[in-house]
Amino acid sequence: MMSKQPGLKLNEILGAVDLNGKEVWDDLTEEQRKSIVFFTLNRYISVIQGSREEKEHFVLLGNERFNKHLFLLLNKHPKLLWQLACSCGHESKKVFFHKWMKLTKSKNKKVEFLGKLFPNMKQQDLEVMSDITSDKEIKEYCKELGWDKKELNAIKL
Repeated sequence: MMSKQPGLKLNEILGAVDLNGKEVWDDLTEEQRKSIVFFTLNRYISVIQGSREEKEHFVLLGNERFNKHLFLLLNKHPKLLWQLACSCGHESKKVFFHKWMKLTKSKNKKVEFLGKLFPNMKQQDLEVMSDITSDKEIKEYCKELGWDKKELNAIKL
């Protein structure tokens, strides 16, 4: 049996992403580059333990910079994908704990309601949005959308 050069561990990958380590890609061996699973990285990037501002940062940048281009660039431009992932890092330059969010249907009424408002949003992002958004903020958003008082009062979160 041939000895294989070890791939990267997930915490090493996420640490480099958090610290905006765009140049790390050039230092990796081919085996280490192949060990990076961008789809899995996508699931981890936007979910962190931290302040509300930090959570919002990772959700918004993860979607805007990385998730939006993932499948378009997946097989053709892995270095660019790496750089996009790293551009999601926070200005605090610290390594965060990224939590895995499994794909499940939520029985959380707030998450279900947000899913109706934002049908194109990923489930994990709806859950994070639910955590960082108050019921009052959701009702204010619906009011800005032109909902009348009867519709607003019918919202049960």
